[in-house]
Amino acid sequence: MSWTAQQYGGEVRSNKSIFDALTRLPLVRLLNLKRHSSVLPAALEERLISTGNADDHLTTAMLYQNKARELEAGAVEFETVAAKIGPYEDIKGFRRGALMTAAQEKRHRAKQMQELYAEHLGKARPEHRKAQSEQRT
Repeated sequence: MSWTAQQYGGEVRSNKSIFDALTRLPLVRLLNLKRHSSVLPAALEERLISTGNADDHLTTAMLYQNKARELEAGAVEFETVAAKIGPYEDIKGFRRGALMTAAQEKRHRAKQMQELYAEHLGKARPEHRKAQSEQRT
């Protein structure tokens, strides 16, 4: 991504392209939004599939909750950066738009993680109660 120079009446002016604006964004984070890496360790995933006891579901729920908090913090960070961009820094709004889109995507993924958290917590509770009642008898 480079600056393009155009010559007007013997004067050289620099024009920023959309790509220049995007290079200033934290691209690594934006690209990470699209990559759906697993939140769970492979061993835990295998245990959930095979046995899926209460402790595994509780551990899974906590991992999903932690990921949801991390994603929410990332969304807030993107919104904070977008709010600090002045109107003359981003005349057409490309940077702010990209940051707000990234924040929305992070919030969407955080909501998905919260739903998975609730699902696994719900699965852990009945199994946990069942295991406790079996231990008492």
